[in-house]
Amino acid sequence: MEPKNFFLKPVSPAQRRYEALRAFYSGELTSEEAARKMDFSPAYFKKLRVEFARALKEGSNPFFPERKPGPKKRFTDEAVIEKIVALRKQNHSIGDIKTVLAAAGVSLSLDAIDKILKAEGFAPLPKRTRLERMATALPAKIEAPQSVALEIVDEQFTTERNAGPLVFLPLMESLGIVPAIRAAGFPKTSQLSDVSSVLSFLALKLLGNERLSHDTAWNMDRAPGLFAGLNVLPKSSTLSSYSYRVGRASNRKLLVELSRIFKDTDAEAGDFNLDFKAIPHWGDASVLEKNWCGARSRAMKSILSLIVQDPATGYVSYTDAQVKRRNQSDAVIEFVDFWKEGRGAPPKMLVFDSRFTSYAHLSRLNSDGIKFLTIRRRGKHLVRQAMALPDEQWQKIRVEGKKRRRQSLRVHDSPCKLRNYKGEVRQLILTDHGRQQPTFMITNDLDMPAHDLVKKYARRWLVEQEIAEQIAFFHLNQPASSIVVKVDFDLTLSLLAHNLYRVLTSKLPGFERCNVQTVYRNFLENGAAVKVKNNSIEVQLRKKTHLPILFEAPWLNEETRLSWLGVTIKFSPATTS
Repeated sequence: MEPKNFFLKPVSPAQRRYEALRAFYSGELTSEEAARKMDFSPAYFKKLRVEFARALKEGSNPFFPERKPGPKKRFTDEAVIEKIVALRKQNHSIGDIKTVLAAAGVSLSLDAIDKILKAEGFAPLPKRTRLERMATALPAKIEAPQSVALEIVDEQFTTERNAGPLVFLPLMESLGIVPAIRAAGFPKTSQLSDVSSVLSFLALKLLGNERLSHDTAWNMDRAPGLFAGLNVLPKSSTLSSYSYRVGRASNRKLLVELSRIFKDTDAEAGDFNLDFKAIPHWGDASVLEKNWCGARSRAMKSILSLIVQDPATGYVSYTDAQVKRRNQSDAVIEFVDFWKEGRGAPPKMLVFDSRFTSYAHLSRLNSDGIKFLTIRRRGKHLVRQAMALPDEQWQKIRVEGKKRRRQSLRVHDSPCKLRNYKGEVRQLILTDHGRQQPTFMITNDLDMPAHDLVKKYARRWLVEQEIAEQIAFFHLNQPASSIVVKVDFDLTLSLLAHNLYRVLTSKLPGFERCNVQTVYRNFLENGAAVKVKNNSIEVQLRKKTHLPILFEAPWLNEETRLSWLGVTIKFSPATTS
């Protein structure tokens, strides 16, 4: 059939009725003409009009009924429905019923329980007093045990999905992470050591835990507790109060130790990308300063933090959440002093954005023999000068962009002077790079080819990618407090967790450049059976698609002695999921 004839010569009875009624009510045909065209008798067409008007009056659509997607029948097991009915007869609320079902391993939403009760003819419960609600008997709440130092005894236990941090234990032993924590001088508690306290926070970072207050996911799980040398991890209130006691001095000492641990062997060793990150606080943050948040294009009450990344390895090398607007230009000098303390030598080159520091500090970096590469703040006068340059003074270069695409740029390379800077700097003016205004790059490296300088600055965006990764997985953008010391401690442990993930991904063939979320989902979000016998821990990871690739990491194929815990640990893959 021709598509046109489908409308002009309808065949199905429903379409013939529709076309007859449409022609009549739109005024195209009279009643007799519409009935004759569709081969209806006048009496039958009158009946159609009456039934159509009645259906519209009742609110239904006889020709185009609304489709309701979703299941047409209830999938809840009849035994569960009987349990829900029995509990409602005992005057339990929907929330109480959900709790009882969850204790029995049945997961149902409040809305599903409400629909089941309405379908069974139950009316909503009348409002009750607290005493009346307490009168209904509920299963006893199981309290999480108090967190204490782990006692190594022969035992077996399982974890459903929190076995991921255990994979890092042999790696941390080989890197010397625990001695670094001890050397930092973190506070202790009457029940927990400094190492166990810090490792408790690190376990939650490695798990990507969103909030310390969401402790029901781990407060009774033995696996994260074993990672920290405890029976179970401390409750959220203990962790919160501990973070208030951690000062910047301990964080800085740990960062110094970590800078010696996570070393690079690349030829570009000593190059760093620096960037500021404004971490907004969503509560009553009257004590915080307003800082510019690029992601939201406005100034917000936030905590200004410095993040330094090594482009050669992807490690985050330094963090500081105690930067103030009045002294943010001094942050680069603080990092140089920090790196000299950790490595005994200044950094080789620093790459940062415009407005990161002052020209006077650039002069100081130059006098100390430190190379820098940054963007110059452009004004109308500079733009006019760049546009007036003759074509023969420009050179064309090709640099690799996103997805390995090569882009042609025009570059003008010349010396220039800056205010409060002793001597001259090298200025590169870039055009044809996809932006309306030219970009002015300045550096004190007079020998490096322009192509390499442009490529090096383009890699500065990697540090912003690392920040985005920390926001997504380590929940850096959601500080639970406006107290800066807590955020600084949180940021320091995010650095440690991030670097551990980077070491792990470097040993996973095909996943070297994957972000943390992908690595956690494919490899570490897993359960395990843990067996402790004769001071030896055997972790049998459940069957998972990418598990054979995970065992490419060398430390998972050999027995490792955890010196700080006094036991050995060994991993093996299970044959079942």
